[in-house]
Amino acid sequence: MATEMDLLSTAESPPPVVPKLIREASDITWQESLESKKTQVVLVRRRGRFRLLHQQQFKNSLLASVGYLELANAGDFAANVWNQTPVPKFAAVLMGIGGTLALGMVLVAIHDFRLSWINVKLLRAERAHLQRLRKYHCKNAELARLIDSRLGVGVREIGTEVIDRIVMDVLMGFGSLLVGVGTLMAIGGANPHVFKASNLLSGYIGNGLAAVFGLFNAIWSGYLFHRFHVYNAAVFAREPSDDIRRRLHTRFRGFQWHAIVNGLNGLVAGAASMVTAERWWGYVVLIPCIISLILCNYFWRKQLGYDRPLFGHTSPTELPLIEDLQYVIVMQRALADLEHSLPQAIIHPGSLDSILHFIVRENMLEKYCESLARDKTTHHLLASFPSLNTSPDQITVSLDTLFRLPPIHLELILEHAKRFLQTTGVRVFTYRERHLLELLGHAISQDHKKVITTTQDDRIEHA
Repeated sequence: MATEMDLLSTAESPPPVVPKLIREASDITWQESLESKKTQVVLVRRRGRFRLLHQQQFKNSLLASVGYLELANAGDFAANVWNQTPVPKFAAVLMGIGGTLALGMVLVAIHDFRLSWINVKLLRAERAHLQRLRKYHCKNAELARLIDSRLGVGVREIGTEVIDRIVMDVLMGFGSLLVGVGTLMAIGGANPHVFKASNLLSGYIGNGLAAVFGLFNAIWSGYLFHRFHVYNAAVFAREPSDDIRRRLHTRFRGFQWHAIVNGLNGLVAGAASMVTAERWWGYVVLIPCIISLILCNYFWRKQLGYDRPLFGHTSPTELPLIEDLQYVIVMQRALADLEHSLPQAIIHPGSLDSILHFIVRENMLEKYCESLARDKTTHHLLASFPSLNTSPDQITVSLDTLFRLPPIHLELILEHAKRFLQTTGVRVFTYRERHLLELLGHAISQDHKKVITTTQDDRIEHA
């Protein structure tokens, strides 16, 4: 085991030869490549741009603008501080700005809700498939262990999408709507009925929803902190390799720090929001909460979140998580130096055929097509692809259609494909490492739990 782990050292160059690299396997596991690999991708033209017709992978789609949702709670600053009649003119201007800002954040919450709901539907479908596989392969201990790891990590993924995104978007979004309406109504506060309704909407009712979310978020964050504490303890008890232990420890500590800051931030921000209904100093407490939420959002998107392929509808085959992890780490370093790091049997940097086949084997065709559509130097090429007879605005991108492009376009495609591997390709394997580390941590913690249970049973029997 120690010899196997030594291959993960990032200080070695060129990268070591690992079993999966020799076999030219090409995904988080060999089976995931067979299941979720697609040889063609359908794009649809919407508002003049080509986009994926259907999302097929779990995506790290959290919006950066969601980090500013807490700012909507401060949009009623002028309405609560200058809660008087007649309303001063400068305060009326501030109310208009704050109310509009709060209403604008509702659109952000709706968009993020839609993106998260797509992820949840995909994860639930995958979970149902994995549960069927688990029953079918219950007698195969090693394979059942791999499936259990994916089911266990899936619980965390679904929980994060539902609580940290969907529940937040619903409660904070609706709260922003009430705060925005109440703040704008405060401009006409000379009317006693409008004054009372404004106080209710921009006061306890609107801000109360943020407090409710803070409570939900704190409970979920506490669960996550405990979960990754258990993972960390099991890793230190059972994992002999310094390198793999360091990677797992860093990953789990990142989750724990995020859980602590995010959980406390929700509680404090919720309480401060309730205080702002009557006390101006509540906004002073909200300022660090707003900054903290923005930083938590950034940390999740850049350090914790990941995209990953989903399981399909065929039976998996056994492949150790350690071997997958070796392969993924090696590929990150190798793709960054495409010209010299990989054997030409796997990728020939000067061959478009070699690169495109590698992209398909690695289940990156979907991302590659998205890259083609976004890149200013290549997006015009998509107009050359034949459209479907039934849907003129839809095109199918595959290896066959790519190779049918004129030679002058193939040169452009080759240069773009190289850039894709050295940028998006490296990020794909970075995301896969994050997912694999969590899978490995869950597997180790479950093994550790079984050892403890067995030891306790033996002691009881001997006693």
